[in-house]
Amino acid sequence: MADFVQASLRVIRASGHSPARIYTGLALHVAERACAIAPYFLAWFWLSRSAPFGPGVAGPWAWVEPAAWLVLLVLGQMLLSYLGQMNNFLGGYALTIAYRGRLIDHLQRLPLGVFGRQRIGHLASVMTDDVKRMEDVFTHLSAELLASISVPLLFAAMLVWIDWRLTLALLATWPLALAALNGANRFFLARGVRKQKLFLETSGLIVEFIGGLRTLRLFHRAQAWLQGLDARFAQIRQHSMGAEAWGGGSVLVYRIVLEGGLLLLLAVAGWLIAHATLTPLTWLLFVLVACKVLDPLLDAAAYLVELRALVQSETRLQQLLDEPVLKEGGRTEAPPGFAVSYRHVGFGYGAQRVLHDISFDVPEQGVTAIVGPSGAGKSTLLELLARFYDPQEGSIALGGVDLRALCSDTLYRQLGFVFQDVQLFDGSVLENVRVGREGASDGEVIEACRLACCDAFVQRLPDGYATRIGENGQQLSGGERQRLSIARALLKDAPVLLLDEATASVDAQSQHEIQQALSQLVAGRTVIMIAHRLPTIRHADQILVLDQGRIRERGTHASLLAQGGLYAQLWRAQEAMAAPLDGA
Repeated sequence: MADFVQASLRVIRASGHSPARIYTGLALHVAERACAIAPYFLAWFWLSRSAPFGPGVAGPWAWVEPAAWLVLLVLGQMLLSYLGQMNNFLGGYALTIAYRGRLIDHLQRLPLGVFGRQRIGHLASVMTDDVKRMEDVFTHLSAELLASISVPLLFAAMLVWIDWRLTLALLATWPLALAALNGANRFFLARGVRKQKLFLETSGLIVEFIGGLRTLRLFHRAQAWLQGLDARFAQIRQHSMGAEAWGGGSVLVYRIVLEGGLLLLLAVAGWLIAHATLTPLTWLLFVLVACKVLDPLLDAAAYLVELRALVQSETRLQQLLDEPVLKEGGRTEAPPGFAVSYRHVGFGYGAQRVLHDISFDVPEQGVTAIVGPSGAGKSTLLELLARFYDPQEGSIALGGVDLRALCSDTLYRQLGFVFQDVQLFDGSVLENVRVGREGASDGEVIEACRLACCDAFVQRLPDGYATRIGENGQQLSGGERQRLSIARALLKDAPVLLLDEATASVDAQSQHEIQQALSQLVAGRTVIMIAHRLPTIRHADQILVLDQGRIRERGTHASLLAQGGLYAQLWRAQEAMAAPLDGA
């Protein structure tokens, strides 16, 4: 219970929204339940004053007052129930909207590299399912839980005043029932954590399976993936059954022990009647209200088990909020120049070091190429310049200004991107290219597409530039998607350009067209490019050869070939691979 209260308070603080309306709804809910139980005690009071239980009240109007009170209580209960639910629902929805907005705002301020470490399905589940569970807490469950606890307490307060012996007998087993419920809590939560972890991982696998189904079927791997998913589903089923066994079993034990209070009540009542110390009216009252006291406590067990699972949802959301955001610099004006400098940069993912003491300069409007074996750290160098992460050692400057001093919007206005993994959206060609510069006219978009050698294939599409290209541009070839990303970068017209193996995964014809488009794009810009095909960088101003996170060689194409080092080995290896293809 304490964990649930703390989790709820964390959500309230994180939302920044006033919980006053929720608290009002909870208070009204308790008042509504008080109105529901009041008739029992009013009846006992009136009967105790009436024959044959009491001295009796004379006159024909003796029952007018009780009837009036009952009508008022019924009307009051209806009004309080309506107002309580309205405040709970409206307050809960408003708070959850604010909380979801805080999460989205936090996501926007996270380093972009964080999203590369998370499965899309995992993030989607956390942002939808877990937030929905917290919404249910504030709109439904908190009120129900409070009612299931407040009603017995209200009853107990009145019953103790009437006969403390019977009240103690009725509730004597409750502490034992709670102990049984809490005893299984550790095992239930452990099973629940494993189940939810498997569920989130499986959600990510399903997203990957659907997204890669075409490739999997073409390579006859779809069945193997399905078998893997079936195995995950079997594990989820096993852990779900374990969680239900501990959760449901503990609730069953709780109910049996709690209902033992009824037996104890009968035993104590029998003893009191035998000793003539219990009045028939008092015994009648306890017979009528005993189940009214125990039923909410029985419901409370189910709510507590459910709320413990909801605490796990809040924990995952809090872990997301605990991810350190990208520290925004205060400088909003553009740097005075667009030369790039790396100074003693070091970086790693956890304990794995990726870059070691990297230092180099890229002159303004100069072209620097980065090559090296797979896993050498080439892409990480560009990601640091784009502030997907901040370097853990050293610094990176643009125009002499440390990137950390620039606000993100200012930095990204200076950078253009063309990556191997192109991200397009389910919209028209015009809409996808216009992402490069919001507000660009159709003519400006079409001109950028023409310069990027897109116009020919776009004209062949059913609706030309208005054609919807499907999710992530699935209706286009790899080369066509890449040229659209170049058109987007041309439209943005940023002074610094980052290219990450833009021609690595396309055929020779597409490579030629992309190279033509890139020649338009790099003109007059500061360029840092990662290249897989070395012939595409022969004319770079400088080439950096990266190996195991360190710069092993640097120079021009000719000087590096003359050195006969790693670059020369890579060049000869590519020539050897190309020779059979040329002969064919």
